[in-house]
Amino acid sequence: MTSPTPTPAPRSTTRRDAPIDALAGVLIMLVVFGHAIEPLSGQYAETLAQWIFMFHMPAFVFVSGYVTRYSTRWAPGRTVAKLAFPYAVFTVIHAALTSALTGDAFSASFLTPSWTLWYLVALAAWRLSAPLLRSSWWVVPGLALAGVLLGTVAGVGRELSLERIICFAPFFAAGLLWEDRWWQRLRTGPMRLAAVTLLGLALVWSWLSEETVIRSIFFMSESYEDIGQYNAEGMLQRGGVLVAGAVLTLAVLSLSGGTNRILASIGAATLPVYLLHPLVLYPAHLDDYRIGWSESVMIVVLIAFSVVFSWAASRPIVVKATRPLMDYAFWKELVRR
Repeated sequence: MTSPTPTPAPRSTTRRDAPIDALAGVLIMLVVFGHAIEPLSGQYAETLAQWIFMFHMPAFVFVSGYVTRYSTRWAPGRTVAKLAFPYAVFTVIHAALTSALTGDAFSASFLTPSWTLWYLVALAAWRLSAPLLRSSWWVVPGLALAGVLLGTVAGVGRELSLERIICFAPFFAAGLLWEDRWWQRLRTGPMRLAAVTLLGLALVWSWLSEETVIRSIFFMSESYEDIGQYNAEGMLQRGGVLVAGAVLTLAVLSLSGGTNRILASIGAATLPVYLLHPLVLYPAHLDDYRIGWSESVMIVVLIAFSVVFSWAASRPIVVKATRPLMDYAFWKELVRR
C-alpha cells in the first residue's frame, strides 16, 4: 500500500530537524517492511501487516505536513514539477517492469497511480492546498467527515487516488497545524507509557481480528460498495480507521524525539527509499516469494531486508546515482552547463 515523503524540508538552510528525520527514518522502514510482508498470508504476517497499516501511513502523512510548514514560500509550479517528474518516470518504470515480468503488453496509465506512486500525487495535492489546510483546526474533522462520506459514492475509483487524497488529508493538515510547544507535553513519561500501551493493545487487537478484518479498509482507496460493505458498515469502519490512525499517530509521535544518526540519515533521504523498494519487491507481489521458508523465518529475513535496504538506498552514492530519475532539477542544471 502505502506507503512516504520526499526529503523533508529543513527548518533553515543550514540545519535539519534531526528528531523528525529520525522519525521519518523509522516510518520509511515500516513502509518497506509493510510492503515486503504483503505477499505473505500467515497469521503472524497478517497481524503485523494490519498493525502497521493502522498507523504508519497516518504518521508518515503527518510528518509530511509537519515539514511542509518550513517551506519558504508557496510555489505551485515548483511543487507540481518536483513531484510530477518522478511520478512520470516511475510510472513508466513500473509499467515496463510489469510487462517484463508478466509478458503482457506495455501499458502505462498516468491517471491511475501504480502501487506506491499514489503518494506523489497526494503529496502534490496536499502541498498545493496547504494555505487552505492550515487555515483552521476545523479543517481536520471536516476532512475526516468528507472522507467517511466519500466512501458512499461508488465509481470514484482510483483515478489520481482521489479517495486516498481526501481520506489521509486530515493527517497532513494536522501536521501543518502542529505547534512545537506540544512536543514537550506529548513526550512525558506518562504519555510515553500510554503510547506503548496503546500500540501494544493495537497489536493484540490485530492478532485477534486478523481473520475477520479486510486489509483494504486501511488503504481507504475504494468505496464501501467496492469492498462489499453496506454504507452504514463502511462508514463505521472508516471512521474507526481514522480515529485509530489519529490515536496511534499521537502514540508514535510521543515515542519520537531521539536523534539517532543512522535513522536520521535514512529519514533525510526517504524519496529514494520510497521509489526504489517497489522495484525490488515487484516480483514477489506478482508471484509470491516462492522460497519455501516458514512464515516466521520469512518475517525475520524481511525485517532485516527492510532495515538494510532503507539504509543502502539512502546512502549519498545511491541518492546521487538515482537523482536523474527523481529530480527534474538535475536536467535543468545539465542543460545550463
